[in-house]
Amino acid sequence: MKLKTIAFLFVFIIILFSNPVKGQHTKFSKTKNGLYYKFHIRNKMAIKAQLGDILIAELTIRTTDSIIFTNKGKPQKIFRVDTSNYKGDLNEGLRLMGKGEKATFIILTDSLKKIMHLPFNQKNKILYYDIKIKDIITKAEIEKEKKAKEAKQQILRDSAILKESKDLIKYLEINDIKSNPSATGLYYIEIIEGNGAKAEMAKRVSVNYIGKLINGKIFDTNIEKIAKEAGIFKKDYQYLPLIFSLGSGEVIPGWDEGICRMKVGGKSKLIIPSKLGYGERGSDSETIPPFSILIYDIELNNIEN
Repeated sequence: MKLKTIAFLFVFIIILFSNPVKGQHTKFSKTKNGLYYKFHIRNKMAIKAQLGDILIAELTIRTTDSIIFTNKGKPQKIFRVDTSNYKGDLNEGLRLMGKGEKATFIILTDSLKKIMHLPFNQKNKILYYDIKIKDIITKAEIEKEKKAKEAKQQILRDSAILKESKDLIKYLEINDIKSNPSATGLYYIEIIEGNGAKAEMAKRVSVNYIGKLINGKIFDTNIEKIAKEAGIFKKDYQYLPLIFSLGSGEVIPGWDEGICRMKVGGKSKLIIPSKLGYGERGSDSETIPPFSILIYDIELNNIEN
């Protein structure tokens, strides 16, 4: 559930038969901006909500005879205090409240129509917002928590980057790979040179491939025999050469760079650091973990004219 004045979201499910009741406003106080309110519980010692604060609250939205929404008894992070969208809006009411306080605010649908489309045409419908503040998370606390979370994420990121670097060094040593990486960090190892046309950016190419993690586990291939042997065979998948345009974003950057060094008929091994692969997020399928070095065996079959 989104925080930013989430109460406004519920107006889209308002029933149409709730008519305003004359005289209801007389039991309420009124701010200078025209917001009607009534406190049921006051806490004189409470610090009022400020811009950017998150309110943990119980909320009931109702008409004179129907409840539209309620989380009564189950307080949650339901409001982020914001600037007012119009004079006398609910944000003004939230800024009147402090921890432990309970109040009711009257909002007219005609006012809401100033900032959003409503699914009915009747005028002056009355909505009652019953709000009880369980707790307030201040903007300063939110920022502190955000910075702490970012710092923790940075430590984890740095640790993952260091591990990737160590894993790469170990892999190169074990496999006796002495070639130097490109400026971007790609290791290109030519297995068969090929004697056909050279691949270029924007050209459509056809390839066969086997993709492995640095531990040797095959996670993808377009070769049916290899897929069956690796236990990743997909019954409904057509195992055909993969055709795509280089440099169009259809494949990872490591492929674009590596295949552009190949000729038709050639085979190569690409050792692709995560920054040229799926990065710190990994693949959507979770087959490739974050910060994964990828090893691809590529065969360039054809280049379309």
